[in-house]
Amino acid sequence: MNMERGRDIRSGRLIQRDLIVKDCVDPRFTRLFAAEAIAQFSERTPRVGMSLVASMTAAALMAGSAVAGGDNCGNPEAGSCFSVHVAPSCADPVCCTAVCAIDPFCCEDTWDSVCRQTANDLPVCGAPVPHNDAPFSAQFSLPGLLPFTTVGATDSAATTIPSACGGIFGDEIRRDVWFEFRSDRDGVMTLNTCPLKGTGVYSEFDPILVLRDPVTFESIACNDEALGCGGYATLEFPTVVGGRYLVQLGGHDIEIGYGAMQVTEIGTPVAPPMNDACANAIEVPVPNKGASIAFDLLGATASSSNCGLGLADVWYRVGPFEANGVATLYACSNDASVRLEAGTGSCADALACSGPDACIEGTGVEVEVAAGESVLVRVASIARAEGELSLAFEPVSPCPADLNGDGEVSAADLSLVLLSWGTSAADVDGDGDTTAADLSLVLEAWGTCG
Repeated sequence: MNMERGRDIRSGRLIQRDLIVKDCVDPRFTRLFAAEAIAQFSERTPRVGMSLVASMTAAALMAGSAVAGGDNCGNPEAGSCFSVHVAPSCADPVCCTAVCAIDPFCCEDTWDSVCRQTANDLPVCGAPVPHNDAPFSAQFSLPGLLPFTTVGATDSAATTIPSACGGIFGDEIRRDVWFEFRSDRDGVMTLNTCPLKGTGVYSEFDPILVLRDPVTFESIACNDEALGCGGYATLEFPTVVGGRYLVQLGGHDIEIGYGAMQVTEIGTPVAPPMNDACANAIEVPVPNKGASIAFDLLGATASSSNCGLGLADVWYRVGPFEANGVATLYACSNDASVRLEAGTGSCADALACSGPDACIEGTGVEVEVAAGESVLVRVASIARAEGELSLAFEPVSPCPADLNGDGEVSAADLSLVLLSWGTSAADVDGDGDTTAADLSLVLEAWGTCG
């Protein structure tokens, strides 16, 4: 059969199918409507629809062995139930059996987009929801080729698209995912899902692009049908330095699939921040308890580093500290995870690394400091991210053997060691136990502290 992209006028969906050949209608054309009817029935009449799906699923599980090709259900080599592949059946035995009971073609011939659509809408299949399924979890992204999937995506509250979007197949955007961009220039940003206009660009469905205000979610610009692109969407809009742009990507009706969107910019990028290099680290005082230091990676470049290699970064020197102690540094951003490097040395010295996300408790970086010292800090993340650097400080006594804190090491402290023997109450060396080692430290430090 001759394969080409075709329009299904009744459903408003751009689909991949075998068109009519020799005046005969491809049976998959009918299957598409069956899958769509099941999905819409379940969505619009939940109680009845879910009963229908449950009944079909139960029947499938009871009669699965009777489904032609069903014996291959559950074969790991069959492929995911949520991807299109030439071979029939899919790797999840329960999902596969349920889908093939509704549509035997999926186990007899090939696991096509209609099979995937059915699997996506059957609760028993448990389609994974994309991480950027909602505006508040929009994927913070940089220009380039961005892979996306709407398989498992749900409908957002903002489903209406303006008539100016240029589409002719409905006024709703369904099964959407979200991206957020932050521009580093006054210029123009272009979003492209049209394969004819970019290398590596593709979409398995007819995409819609909507630019929304990141606060009010009001539509600013949108596109459904780009000229000369066979139904694919492109969107171009002006940008300003530091501006944030929220993009909704979805399809018509129940359309889902995978794709890759190309994002490009025109204009002159903003200059790097003054603390883009370690040698130009900004000196900041130790923040008060509960306070933080704002950072911004707009225009920042990447430094050579032992951790977070390739991430954009800025540098600070925090201090001086007024007392001996341990400084624990954290950094948080709503845009992306942040990594830290810190130490009391110079740019040439090795610095301690935080965990992959320095915002999570226990993954920050600890630095021992003496009174009068400052801490050199590298804040690194995806370019254009912004956030806050915070610090917790735990002072350490300059005279740990002065157990009673009276300013001198004397018989009183010796008595505390003896009375606390075998416990942690008079642990001078920090090993968690009061032993002969702590007694020795008290005797060595005998006299006035300092």
